[in-house]
Amino acid sequence: MTVTQIKVRVQPTEDPEKVEKAVRNLFGDISLEIDLNEMMIIATLDSLDSLATLRGRIARDKIRTTLRKVFTRWMNEDELSFGLNRQAAYAGHVSINLQNEDPMGPIQVTVKDEVKKFISFLCG
Repeated sequence: MTVTQIKVRVQPTEDPEKVEKAVRNLFGDISLEIDLNEMMIIATLDSLDSLATLRGRIARDKIRTTLRKVFTRWMNEDELSFGLNRQAAYAGHVSINLQNEDPMGPIQVTVKDEVKKFISFLCG
């Protein structure tokens, strides 16, 4: 079973609702844990079906082939970790966040177990 964890830090200058909207724009109506003490938004997804919204955004943005190559190169045995640009997410688009690209920090996604299945689902 693929387990996907999503974490995003809410910066002190940010509106938590806008950060939540950025996450929901990519992942749809998933269950989010909003910890204002730690200033984090966290979600744990335990099925590929819960990634259907992200899959649709990737297809719409026509980046399936590119993401498949990037994810395949970045995966480490049965784990994959990558960041998504939160500004692009707020606008409803998928963009991989390269290191230090976004001063606010990425929407961090970590996939454990069945990573190849995850990649095939999102980029197929």
